[in-house]
Amino acid sequence: MAQTDTNNSATSAEAVRPWASLAFRDYRMVWIASVCNAVAIQIRNVAGLYQVYEISGSALQLGLTGFSQAFPFVIFGLFAGAVADAFDRKKLLVVTVALQLIPSLLLGLLTLSGTIQVWHIYTLGFFGALVEVFNWPARSALIPRLVPQAYMMNAVTLNTIIIQCSFLLGPAIGGMLIDQVGLVNTYFLTIATFVPAGLAIFSMHISGVPEDRRRVNLRSIFEGIEFIWAQRIILSLFLLDFGVTLVGFYRPILPIFAADVFKTGASGLGLLYGAPSAGAIIGSFVILMIGNIQRKGVLVIVAALIFAGSLALLGVSNWYWMAVASTLILGFTDSVSVAIRRTVVQLLAPDGMLGRASSLITVFAQATNGLGAILAGAAAQWIGAPNALLLGSALCFVMIFAISAAIPQLWRYKS
Repeated sequence: MAQTDTNNSATSAEAVRPWASLAFRDYRMVWIASVCNAVAIQIRNVAGLYQVYEISGSALQLGLTGFSQAFPFVIFGLFAGAVADAFDRKKLLVVTVALQLIPSLLLGLLTLSGTIQVWHIYTLGFFGALVEVFNWPARSALIPRLVPQAYMMNAVTLNTIIIQCSFLLGPAIGGMLIDQVGLVNTYFLTIATFVPAGLAIFSMHISGVPEDRRRVNLRSIFEGIEFIWAQRIILSLFLLDFGVTLVGFYRPILPIFAADVFKTGASGLGLLYGAPSAGAIIGSFVILMIGNIQRKGVLVIVAALIFAGSLALLGVSNWYWMAVASTLILGFTDSVSVAIRRTVVQLLAPDGMLGRASSLITVFAQATNGLGAILAGAAAQWIGAPNALLLGSALCFVMIFAISAAIPQLWRYKS
């Protein structure tokens, strides 16, 4: 269970300061490890993409590189969650961080020898992503042991900020390193970043052994799905995220707005793409400033409604900066929804189910993003990008009201 100081802590919502969870030593160690791990992976990923294009000059090869890194999350996500509920989570984290050294080392050596080929980058990128699939549920399942319940949203939001910032900082640092020290040294420097991550996890005092350990088999995997189905509040959050993301996925058609609607070119597209990430970080910091929010169900519904409205605003935008503001709000509301969804899972799932419940979030997100991208592209091809967003917005509103009516426990939920 949680540490002694965690057990003895009783705090009100107002007492939770923005960085409060970092006061707990073991949570701080996990957080530091996660920062190092996430930044190193993003640096390595951007180096791999750069090298694939340098070798092949093919946009298709770039797409396949991204696919090789996303594929393991969908295929192995549920299995990884079952593993996190069956084995010592602390040891799993140490092992997964150690295994991340392999692709960094091999990519550096292959590049140094001049023998590297595109398929090497595919294979090692796949391996690195596969390892990360097992890291995420184990790390998420540890959080409830590290902080009191009143700090849960704070801890989850701080964890989410790591991912958001790594997507901004990792590529920027990676690009700078490639220019300054070259690809070989960039790969080797990621090794130096993974090492402190492993040491931080190794220094934790908390036990990582699940309370209700199960064998890893198909039955244990399906138990995770059955748990989500039985927990109406968690189910409603999953359905809301699935529905809104499926019909409201907008990122793949932003190039159409930059090129055809606003005619801003690559620089304009870069800002449109970056605004959601900036909005997500702002949203996370706002949650940190507010502290523990009791009416989480109402907040997630309001965030979804604002998301749907912002999607429509983007669709009717004929001014570039209005579009940028719209995507900023889209990122903001999405980060609020993500923080609440992950927090509620941590609060309601028993310790022996946390790995599987957390992994389902990742599987849902990866699968829905892929399907949403296909639907967004098809709709834009059929009725045009602006109309595709307006249609998506209308369907989002339908989804939100339908789920809220079908599962009223969602908007009544307080914690």
